[in-house]
Amino acid sequence: MIFIFSGPSGVGKSTIINALRQKRDFQFSVSYTSRNIREGEYNGEDYNFVSETEFLKLIDEDFFIEYEKYGRNYYGTSKNSVNNSTNSLILDLEVNGATKLLASNEDYIGIFIDIDDEELISRLQKRGHDETFIDERMRLAEYQRSFMDKFNYKINNKDINTTVNKILDIIYSLEEK
Repeated sequence: MIFIFSGPSGVGKSTIINALRQKRDFQFSVSYTSRNIREGEYNGEDYNFVSETEFLKLIDEDFFIEYEKYGRNYYGTSKNSVNNSTNSLILDLEVNGATKLLASNEDYIGIFIDIDDEELISRLQKRGHDETFIDERMRLAEYQRSFMDKFNYKINNKDINTTVNKILDIIYSLEEK
């Protein structure tokens, strides 16, 4: 099974995915990005960090199954990471790439993660972003939320443990089918 997680930046997708991977043997597709590495991130684990020039070269080489420019940077999923998966695979994708993949294959399972605006602003502030950046991300979050109905499941991440358990319940029910 291939699970596609999407939602606004700062809603906790990475935290949720890491918690799921501790509870189950999920394969995780490490996306490529042209953004700068943040403190505490590791190349090849959190993302494959490449320059914008390298990212554009990979696009020309038809390397990606999907890619998008999100904010000021590119993000993409390699074809190999999807084609070579040996067990349940988790993708963390921007909403445009996620909806394209969901539309292309009915076997993909889309999970949209969201939180309340106040909590989202708080999380973005804790990341050290300025008001201009936060305003830009909030406008982007509104746009992303307009695609929620394209996903199989929508979950408000009020509490990480509750969210992870809801997702595990979804996975178990799908495995029983």
